[in-house]
Order: sequence, then C-alpha cells, then structure tokens
Amino acid sequence: MSNFSCLIFDDHPLVCVAIKSLVESLGVVNAVHTATSSKSALETIKSENVGLIILDINLQDCDGYDFYRRIISHGYEGKVIFFSGESSHLYSQMAFRLGADGYVCKSENYSILKDAIEAVAKGYSFFKFKHTTTDSKPLAELSSRESAVMKHLLQGKTNREIANVLNISDKTVSTYKRRVLDKYNVNNIMELARVTTT
Repeated sequence: MSNFSCLIFDDHPLVCVAIKSLVESLGVVNAVHTATSSKSALETIKSENVGLIILDINLQDCDGYDFYRRIISHGYEGKVIFFSGESSHLYSQMAFRLGADGYVCKSENYSILKDAIEAVAKGYSFFKFKHTTTDSKPLAELSSRESAVMKHLLQGKTNREIANVLNISDKTVSTYKRRVLDKYNVNNIMELARVTTT
C-alpha cells in the first residue's frame, strides 16, 4: 500500500461512492477522499497527502481540464486519471497532452478503470488510444469554452441551442465555432467530426 491518498472528484455523489469502493478494494492507497465541488476538492488536496486524483471533465462548477491546470500550477505533483463520459479520443488526447496519467471513459466496464488505477499507481500511464508526438493531425490547443462549443457542435446542436446551453449569445458561439474550425484547419462540422474521431 502506498503512503498517499486518493481523491475522487465528480459532481455525482453516486459515482464518487462507486469509485471509492473500487479504489479501496485495490489497496493501492492508504485513504480515499471524495469531493463534489472544486472548493472541497482543493481543500482536500491542501490538507491531505493526495497522490492520485480521479476526476471528471464536465463538472458542475468547473472544467476538469482547467482544474487540472490549476492544481499543477499550484504545485501538485501526484497522478491524475480523467474518468469522463466523453468517448471521443479527442478528450483522451487533450488529457494526454496536458500531462495526465490516464483517461477512462465512463461507458467502459469498471474493470478498465481498475486496470487504469493499478497501472498509474505503479508509475505507468493508461490511455485507450495510442498517442505519439508525430501524429499527422496534432491536437489543436483549445480553450475550455472552445472545447465546450465544439462538443455541442459535434452533437449536432445549432448555434442557438449552444447559446442557450452555455448562456452566451449566438454571435459569441459563431466566433468560437470559427476559431475551432480554424484551429483544426477545416471548413465545416463534417470535416471537424472526421478529424476528431479518426
């Protein structure tokens, strides 16, 4: 058993309970903490010897990627596994490029998450998709808002629908949409879907 603890950060309490039970059964950490808000997550990181964080991307009060950047900038040196409902390899790539240690989709069997936790605890990384630094289509660097707009675009939502969901104007959505298309060097959503899912 390691001498550090694990923090599970997900805004769904039942998910936290399920993952906590799994982590405890593995015996790879000495304690397991849960948090459903960024405030409680940050407090736990500051007060406990957290060496492994398992967190979602789409959180109620923050973006998982932004939260990761924040804790790293404040000196966190432990391991991080993203556990998200997003199945597109784009999200796995973003986690990889940010420096995370693993990515598991929530639609996967829990045995996959188990394998990821055990691998990361031993010092390995765990990503379903192969990542290289010589990809012919490198991942574009998107802001959290650009990522959010892209996600809804790929789900087939209109600019108006996205504006309502994100509480921004149609014009702002159009601006973010153009930025995303430009960063991926594509002309439309069909092309964007092709380069982000293949």
